[in-house]
Amino acid sequence: MSLLEVAGLTKSFGARRVLRDVSFSLGEGEIVGLVGANGAGKSTLGDVLAGITAADSGAMTLLGHPYAPLSAEDARHLGVGVVEQLVRIDPGLTVAQAVFRGTTQAGRPQSDLRRQAQVLLAEVSLDVDPDTLVGDLPHFVHGVVEIARVLAEDTRLVVLDEVSAALLPVEVDGLHAVAGRLSRQGRGVLYISHRLPEMLAVVDRVLVLRDGRIALDSPADALDPVQLAAETVGEQVPLPTRRVTPQPAPADEAAVLPPRRVASDEVALQVRNLRVPGAVEGVDLLLHRGEVIGLTGHRSSGVGELVGALSGELPAITDELLLHGEPRSLGSAAGDELLRLPAYRPDEDAYGVDPGETIARTLTQEQWGALTDVRKEIATLRAVIRTVHQMDVKTLSIRTMFGALSGGDQHKIALARWMASSAQDVLVLHEPTRGLDVRARQQVRRMLDDATAHGTSVVVVSVDPDELAECCDRVGIVSGGRVARWIDTTQLAADAVRDRIVEAATA
Repeated sequence: MSLLEVAGLTKSFGARRVLRDVSFSLGEGEIVGLVGANGAGKSTLGDVLAGITAADSGAMTLLGHPYAPLSAEDARHLGVGVVEQLVRIDPGLTVAQAVFRGTTQAGRPQSDLRRQAQVLLAEVSLDVDPDTLVGDLPHFVHGVVEIARVLAEDTRLVVLDEVSAALLPVEVDGLHAVAGRLSRQGRGVLYISHRLPEMLAVVDRVLVLRDGRIALDSPADALDPVQLAAETVGEQVPLPTRRVTPQPAPADEAAVLPPRRVASDEVALQVRNLRVPGAVEGVDLLLHRGEVIGLTGHRSSGVGELVGALSGELPAITDELLLHGEPRSLGSAAGDELLRLPAYRPDEDAYGVDPGETIARTLTQEQWGALTDVRKEIATLRAVIRTVHQMDVKTLSIRTMFGALSGGDQHKIALARWMASSAQDVLVLHEPTRGLDVRARQQVRRMLDDATAHGTSVVVVSVDPDELAECCDRVGIVSGGRVARWIDTTQLAADAVRDRIVEAATA
């Protein structure tokens, strides 16, 4: 039986048409994947379904009844819930209170909610105390708490909007188990994701949204990730390239093949026997000039504390620490300069930019209005336009407000802004391609290539094996407070690197 029917939905923001005559159906017990390039309208469609925004025209029915929610609360009352990538939960709530907020159980004593919350948390494979405050949890856990809340509601349709973007492979397995449970209960699931291989593993059907229209409606088993990536952007996309030493190319190919970057023998950062009490037992790191290394591991592996020590957020001890051959300290030893590597985090940096600021001002390093040389001002604006074109930002003007852009375009602009403003040449990037489509991921990799070609060295911290395989020269698997294994990616195809990362991380 059809659970949801969508017919002719349209939505515009100003002069920008986001949804154009969108029509599709979703059956009871069906898991449908929704994919598309950044700016294609996926989140807008999800917001329309969830009552967060209203369509300009078109109609929807839910279980045969007209469905036109006036708000997110109205949508939940009618049986539609949404879990977004950026979940905002009152940090003062306990986990149990967060799970049952907005339900008929809300407001009951904590002692009454605790046991029921434990059952729901176990269903989503989240091992946390229901009495814990949400504000004390890592941010990635908030989305899993929100999924538990959906289970607590009498929700007929669940929209999962990029929930898996910040999850480890084992946590994605737990998410898929929840989606399967919802399906068996007769509920429908709309699964929005850019991580195509994992999405194809759980959905029954795939919808491709391109330029605001449904461009493909296909059974999942008729597609593979490469085909789906091509359908997503509307053209064939190149397979992820490896960072390998280039072989001499024939003369007729030399102008076509992109130049490959090779890391220098010069050491940018050397760390010997780094320890963070109770978390990191003794780690050696060697990062060359122009090299990109990756670090990954389970939440309790020590990888977070290791990177926190490098960025100066956590106290740590080392036997030796050299930055470009100069001694540095991670503590407060007199006479030593502290190492505080700049660290980019999508949640803080991509969404910390003033949403009311224009693209032009966001990407301008000088104080706006302080330029006294018209030629310099013209050069600055040309650089802004060049960045917008290079990053393929979907906008009609550089005067568009940052907050009016899609989440993916916001991420790309914020990352470009952060990279350009960084005063150091050894950087830490947390999940630089999180939530981006296949083309946008390539654009970010080109940004990294440009930076490393000029001598910048990068540490990428990620739970996404595809991101690590595509971006890094070497990947360190952190386990038990140590780097248990290094995987050299330069001589392997991206899918082989991914398989090795997943195998090593789950061992």
